[in-house]
Amino acid sequence: MSDINEKLLARIQKLEREVERLRVQENGKFVALTTPLTSTSWDGDSFSTTGKTLIDLSSVFGVPAGVKAVIVSISLRDSASLAAPSDGYYFILSPNNTSFEGIYVYCGGIADDQFTHSQHIIPCNVDGDIYYQIKASGTGTMDVHLQIWGYWL
Repeated sequence: MSDINEKLLARIQKLEREVERLRVQENGKFVALTTPLTSTSWDGDSFSTTGKTLIDLSSVFGVPAGVKAVIVSISLRDSASLAAPSDGYYFILSPNNTSFEGIYVYCGGIADDQFTHSQHIIPCNVDGDIYYQIKASGTGTMDVHLQIWGYWL
């Protein structure tokens, strides 16, 4: 690539970052989506018990960087949920990396492999990302679907 093309490409990338930064500065603006943002990483994939782990919403779901909060639709099931107490198996979403802190969705005490559904507003960290944590009945026993239905800039 020629030197001028490299300079033009760098300039375009800088301008794109600036446009994104300015867009995010429209504080408080809610963007409702008529079609949810989805990810192949969160379309029913099976999970085991997992400590707090980051979900980079811009790279995984295509959410603009730096959003303040997201509306997330959560569907999950565990293959051995019936034998657990109602708070035995859970999925947590939160804006921080602190264990056991955030919005819980429980699936213990319901029929094995029966989906439970909920929708929540989840605050994001300063980068516009969220964390998840899981307590599952075993290895790869919790199936999780996430969809983003809106976000606050």
